[in-house]
Parts: sequence; structure tokens; C-alpha cells
Amino acid sequence: MTTLNAHADNLIAQATAARRRGDIKTAISAARQATELAPDRLDGWYIWGTTAMMAQVFNEAEQVLAEGARRAPAQTPAQGRFLVQRARALVTLGRGRETCEVVREALNCGLTDGASLNILGTALSQAGRPEDAVPLLEVAVRADPKVADYWYNLGGVQQFLGDIDAAEFGYERAVAAGDHFSAHLALARLKKWNGNTHHIDRLKALKPATVIDAARLNYALFKEHDDLGDHDPAWSYLQTGAQTAQQTYPWDAADEAAIVDAWRTHMPHPPPAAPSGHRPRRIFIVGLPRSGTTLVERILTAHSGVQALGELQTFGLGVKHGSGAPGRNLLDAETIKAAASTDPKIFAQLYDREVAYLHNGAGHTIDKLPHNHDYVGLIRRAFPDALIIHVRRDPMDSLFGAYKLLFAHAHRWSYSFEDLAVHYGHYRTLMDHWQAFGVIDVKLETLIQCPEFEIRRLLKACDLPFEDACLSPHEAQGAVATASSAQVRKPINREGVGAWRRYEEQLSPLRDRLEKSGLI
Repeated sequence: MTTLNAHADNLIAQATAARRRGDIKTAISAARQATELAPDRLDGWYIWGTTAMMAQVFNEAEQVLAEGARRAPAQTPAQGRFLVQRARALVTLGRGRETCEVVREALNCGLTDGASLNILGTALSQAGRPEDAVPLLEVAVRADPKVADYWYNLGGVQQFLGDIDAAEFGYERAVAAGDHFSAHLALARLKKWNGNTHHIDRLKALKPATVIDAARLNYALFKEHDDLGDHDPAWSYLQTGAQTAQQTYPWDAADEAAIVDAWRTHMPHPPPAAPSGHRPRRIFIVGLPRSGTTLVERILTAHSGVQALGELQTFGLGVKHGSGAPGRNLLDAETIKAAASTDPKIFAQLYDREVAYLHNGAGHTIDKLPHNHDYVGLIRRAFPDALIIHVRRDPMDSLFGAYKLLFAHAHRWSYSFEDLAVHYGHYRTLMDHWQAFGVIDVKLETLIQCPEFEIRRLLKACDLPFEDACLSPHEAQGAVATASSAQVRKPINREGVGAWRRYEEQLSPLRDRLEKSGLI
């Protein structure tokens, strides 16, 4: 037994050293061998699980961390540290229901350190429970007020909940605790700044140490110069930021073209109309990012019979899991082929089970993930009575809206004019194909120009009676965890209509590409 323990000690030391030097594969292999030799050694399970997280092998990480938690003494800090990391893995996998359950288990383990509470609070927010996240994050910043990440995460959740002053305070504390470039960018995007309130001098004094921080800094400088009407320096910063982001988050247009072709090949026709009487009735709002999807969500959320569930990755994850498609890509041509031959009830059951914990009993629920436009055909099969609302906006405004934001890896096509134009062509091709699948179109400019007429039309299309509250979506309650979280707290207005024209000359190459492709 002593020899086995000594061998396990050696393997755990090898795993630790390998991880320290960045050799993730060796670290995982050594830690796995340690658990095989000495299954009761918790450090082996912990190193294996957390290293698998580093490798982004999240399914493996979640299973290993669950086993470590099972073997640890119940309701002790030792078990708690496994549960904290497992919550991270689960929320990354889009398993929000289980995330919330694991967070509760972890809190029963007597954890009081800021690092654990920060992870648990952030996981709750990402799982659609931002109001439950705030108390945990508040304890985290009190436990260690010098950690910038804790303040940044607290500020982000408070912004989602509409407390802009508290969000600003949190971001400022994050900046004060260290050069937190994400906090600098979040502050720049939080509100419109003026000559007396901007942070431009402070931003210019910063020295980013990484490529992604350099991108964040340039996007922040663009936003604040743009607020002040200093369009020439603003554009220069935006181009530098976008070029930097493109290097960090490359995009493959051929992969997306293959996805569009696969949908048209494997789902050429809509399923027969067959209302399922499903309750709650599902509403999916789709479109390009920055097209007005959040505004439409808030209009419907103001209705007494509607609940917004947030921007959920659930349907796409359910398709990947339910179809049994191989590969790490969430969506590709092989996944579409497998999904097209899968019983759609499987997708509906997976979706319903995963989002049930969010439902408050409303007759209609909204899932507002813009790029669910990829899944329109499968949504229609899984939920025959689903309401699919497609929000359209002037392409130049929509594409400029995407170009001027740093989405990180979420929309890799948004960092160059060529990629913007190519992606827009793919999106239009796919949405033209889905028109036969019973899509409700809403044009943002018409909604802004004639709000009551369009809102009444939208409610009628959703089989909802008119309610005056829908005319004041800025007063609707609930979190808004999107880039539009500040804008949609204002009454419906024309601020964003034609916004691209203040950079008309600089954006002319993009417009030329769209015109030559017949897209505008």
C-alpha cells in the first residue's frame, strides 16, 4: 500500500509539473493514472478535472469532478472545492438546471472564500439566475476587495439587472484594483459619455500586456471618442481593435457555407402544420446581433402572459447531444445530417427538461438567442406550434453595430468588412430558405416608426391579447444580459436608425461589397 501511495505521489507530482509547464496532455494522463492507482486520493481527481477544464474537455472535466465530489467527505470544504469547479464545467456545457443544483450543494459545504463565491455567483448568473448571484458576489468582494475580477463580475450582473449606478461603481472598483481591461471596456459601453465624464485620458495611459487587452482598449477608446463626436480618432481606434480581434479570433467562411448548404439539403421543406398544444408555448427570437432582437424581447416580456428566459444555448446543445453527432463543433454539416434523421421529440424533451427550472408559469416563454436562426427548421419540427420571430434591420446599421463591438469568439465574422459581407450573404440565404417554415418577420425601422401598429400586429401573430404595457418595454422587469442592456432601459427611440452614416465614407467598402452581391 505504501508503494502504491508513493507511486501515486510521483504521478501527482508529474501531473502538477506538466500542468505548470503547459503540457496539458501529460498532466491529464498522469493524474488519471494516479486515480487508478489510488482512487481515494482526492488530489488526483482534482488535478485531472481542473486540467481537463483547462483543455476545454468539459464533459470529461464535469464527470471527473463529480466523481471527486462523490468521494470527498460530504458537506465539507474538500467536497466544496470539487463542486465549485463542477459548477463551472456544467454552466459551460449549458446545463443550467444542474449548475444551480450544484451551486446549492457547494454552499452547504461551508465555503466562505472569495474565489469560490465568485465562481459560484458567476455560474448562477450565466445559468439565468443573476438575482441569486448578487449576494454571493457581494460577499466575494467583501472577502477580498482587492481582487478586480470579483468587482467586475458583480458590476456585470448589476448591469444586467438594470442597476447602472451600481454597475459603474463595480467596474470602477475593478479598475482601481488593477488594470482590468474588460472593466475599462464595460465602463465605456455602460452609458453615453460627454466632455465632463469620459475616461479617454485614463484609457490612453494604459499599457496592455496581451493582444486581447489591446483589442479591449481600442474598442473602449472608439466608444468614448464616438460618444464625444470625435469620429476620426474613433474610427482609427475601431479599425485597430477589429484587426487585433481578427488575429485572435479567426473565422472560416467555408465552414459556415457548408452549414447553410447542409440545412438546405437535409431540411428542404417545412414539416406539415400540426399544432402540438405545447405549454408553455415557445417563442424563439432570431436575427443578426444588434438587429433589435432585445427590443422585441422586452416588448413581449412586458406582456403579463410572457416570460423571457434569456439567451439560451440550450436548443443547439440539445441538438448536438440528442443527435449523437461526433466532433467537438457545436454545429457542422455532419451534425445537421444526423439531426435531420433524429426524432425531433428528443430535442423537445431535452429542451423542456433543461429550461424547466427557469419557468415561472407563464403561458409563453421567450428564448432570445439571435443565432438560433441556424435551427429554425429543427425548432419547427420539435415544437410545431413554436413562434419564430425574425427581427430584421437595415443591413448597414446591423453590420456596423456588430463591427463596433468586441464579441470575442461569439461572432468571429464581425472583425473585417469581407467577413461581415460574406456572413451577411450566408445569413440572408438561410433566412430566405426558412421563410416557408412559418417565420414572423419584424422590421426594426418600421417598429420604431409605427410602434403601436407593429406591436399590435406582433401580439396578434403570437396569439396574445393587446396590453398597454407592451408600448413601454423600457419599464419591463427582468435582467437583460446582452450588449443592449443599457439601451433597452430607454423608451423606444430612433437613436440607432442610420447610425452607420456618421462613418459613411469609412464604411463605403462594406456597402460596395453588399451592393455588388445584390444584398442591398
